[in-house]
Amino acid sequence: MNVVRALSWTLGLAVVAMCVTVAAHERKEVAGLDVVFGAEPEPALTGEIQFLRWRFLAKDKTPFGDIEEMNATVKRNGKTFGPFKGRMMMREPGLVATQHIFTAAGEYEATLTFKKKGDATVHSVTFPFKIADRKTLEIP
Repeated sequence: MNVVRALSWTLGLAVVAMCVTVAAHERKEVAGLDVVFGAEPEPALTGEIQFLRWRFLAKDKTPFGDIEEMNATVKRNGKTFGPFKGRMMMREPGLVATQHIFTAAGEYEATLTFKKKGDATVHSVTFPFKIADRKTLEIP
């Protein structure tokens, strides 16, 4: 019985952790789609490979993968970096990612421009995010 209780407790912690992670991501509606933004891995740190990710969902909450011409820019302290080519993740429909290594901690904005397949309209969505200094997690 102790094994079952321990497994239930561990599973409960995993569910709480997933809910906290999902709640930390921002969501906006653009072009009739829900767009969820986040950085992975979390927390986003300086000196580490970071992926900025935009998940596109149709109104019925299913992944929407008919996105093309995806380009991202990153802004910090009024300076814009990019554009960076967004890629649709092969095994995760509706997920667009860019890859970066941030060297300075602080407040950033990520803007993704894109088109829906078959539509000439260019859409954009901007999300704020933070990069923390990796050294704040190190133990001397």
